[in-house]
Amino acid sequence: MNNFKEEFYKILVNAENFYMKQYYSDFHKREIFLAIKELSNGIYCVLISEDENENIDFLEAFEYIKTLGKDFSLNMIVLSKGEYTNVNKTVMVNKLIVDKENYTVIKYDESCLPLKEILELYINKSKVKNIDNKREFFRYKIPTMILILINVIIFIIMQIDIYNIKHSLGSSQLLSEEIINAINNSVLVTFGAKYNALINNGEVWRLLTCAFLHSSIIHIAFNMYSLYIVGPQIQQIYGAKKYLVIYITSCITASILSYLASPYTISVGASGGIFGLLGALLAFAIMERHRLQKKYISSLLQIILINLFIGLSVKNIDNYAHIGGLIGGALIGYVSYKILNKQLKN
Repeated sequence: MNNFKEEFYKILVNAENFYMKQYYSDFHKREIFLAIKELSNGIYCVLISEDENENIDFLEAFEYIKTLGKDFSLNMIVLSKGEYTNVNKTVMVNKLIVDKENYTVIKYDESCLPLKEILELYINKSKVKNIDNKREFFRYKIPTMILILINVIIFIIMQIDIYNIKHSLGSSQLLSEEIINAINNSVLVTFGAKYNALINNGEVWRLLTCAFLHSSIIHIAFNMYSLYIVGPQIQQIYGAKKYLVIYITSCITASILSYLASPYTISVGASGGIFGLLGALLAFAIMERHRLQKKYISSLLQIILINLFIGLSVKNIDNYAHIGGLIGGALIGYVSYKILNKQLKN
């Protein structure tokens, strides 16, 4: 309700030549705002109130307006919960009764007709704005949601395969941890994990497919949440096509560095690509450092350093993949943004 008050008063001030006055309310124990417009025959005053407080709000506003020493018309916008039941009538105030749930007009006095028209125009613009915001929201989420969906589907298929293998060996409760880990690793390799021995035999596609595999529910949940947060930001800056190029390239550069520096590990996960997106954000922030607040750049650096530190502190994390993704994302982000700026200038 406070947001509606603020927005509607802003419209009256900015578009309808009102100005604001305020007075102290003994009932609410705070300052109350009142919109006023100068007319040839006095002042047109607008007060927004809720139905449960309208009587006391009217009395306090009425007493305050009298101190201004001008002829006046007091018009109250009363926000009501559905059907309006207040039967107290006075000729000293005009009312526009509005349903606080959807801001439709329930009833109004003739003097409030201008307010009714302003309100309906405001509501219509708000509906259009909300529709545009939803479209914008989904537009920037679609590529990210597709990537997340692909990862989740592959993870589910993998878990079904793992379950079937365990079931074929008997009760999973009787299997040792070593056997369970061996089954998990075997399925990961089958589905396309980064495994140097097979890459050396020509299966170079593993440098990309490994980025769509995850070893546990926590692993995929953390990575997909990170992708959900960072992905749309990259798309807003670079566009959908360059976003996907940055992500895929970062996944590959992450795997390449892992392949070179960590040849004996089986690696999976989208974190290399996500670090690449962070690298692209960093490249953008550095190139636009004169236009961005220093807090944005410092916060971004903190996020990157914290994530790198966490990776170095926890076992079974492929930090080379993170670093490779970060470097690849920063480089491709820098080049992509340079190209984007040239296209905009031309």
